Amino acid sequence: MNFPTILEAFRHSLDLPALAGAIVTDEAVVEADAVGCRRYRGAANVALHDQFHLASCTKAFTATLLAILVDEGMVEWTTPLSAIFPDQAKAMRPEWRGVTLRDLLSHGAGLMCDPGLTYRARTPREERAEVTAWSLLQPPAGVRGRYLYSNMGYIVAGAIAELLTDRPYEALLQQRLLDPLGITTAGFGPMGTPGLDDQPLQHRSDHSAVVPGPDADNPPIYGPACRLHMSIGDWAKFIQWVLAAEAGHATLLSQSTAAMLTTPVVADDSGGFYGLGWGISQQELSGGKTLTHAGSNTLSYAIAWLAPAKRFGVIVATNQGPGGSPNPLSPVATRMVEYFLERNSR
Repeated sequence: MNFPTILEAFRHSLDLPALAGAIVTDEAVVEADAVGCRRYRGAANVALHDQFHLASCTKAFTATLLAILVDEGMVEWTTPLSAIFPDQAKAMRPEWRGVTLRDLLSHGAGLMCDPGLTYRARTPREERAEVTAWSLLQPPAGVRGRYLYSNMGYIVAGAIAELLTDRPYEALLQQRLLDPLGITTAGFGPMGTPGLDDQPLQHRSDHSAVVPGPDADNPPIYGPACRLHMSIGDWAKFIQWVLAAEAGHATLLSQSTAAMLTTPVVADDSGGFYGLGWGISQQELSGGKTLTHAGSNTLSYAIAWLAPAKRFGVIVATNQGPGGSPNPLSPVATRMVEYFLERNSR
């Protein structure tokens, strides 16, 4: 059974409109394909260059962007918020003054998961600055150093990148990370044009399609946390870069800074750890250290599974929300791993 056939079989058995996947090593994209329909039960018109929503898998990109700024000396992992935001240092609650960039990116800051504020600003950058200032006046939702999943932490990290560079996060990510990796299909928010099935439409778990627009994703302020989309092939380029960095190859980052991204920081709720943009665990199938992340905006789903010791990983994405299933694409990822290992053992 070849790779596209595996994807099509799972697309059919899971009753999904479309399914995209890739197998990646630290040297190449071994397999990449997309099968199915942009609209559920429509024409089989999904193409390899079509965009899929990465949702919270965006976090690994944001952590990497901040790592670039760390390497450039603009900030340190241990720089406290009181030093990053000196104008707000006296006003912010004392619990936040010692919180660091590392805390924010590891879900260990104690920040709430999502902002509870109606924004008055006009641009995503202004909104992130506004909600960051507001969040530092609120009491902690958790204990610093303990895992509490927080989109808010990544929104604040995005605001830090904007403050340091005087550029909007979205443009900064494109210029400093996506362009150097040759990623050309990336964007933020829902894919496609209203009225045209020119990209995979997102779907609710009941298969109803959602037209691209404000109701088809989280608000723009969430850009650094969960709004990135791109083709499976372009996502694979980023995964190849991560694996190359894990293998000690020359990358966009110094070796020590790259290693920090996948170093365990906070024990998470699954028995593993969270690093900076990655869940980290030990698995026999991967030969030890395993990097994982999943994401959903309720209308799409994506998952990444990387085995640095074996120098490969798999990624999968679909344009339908998971409904009540906690990890609907896990069987697909497992089969892709088996396919790669079987093929390499011949």
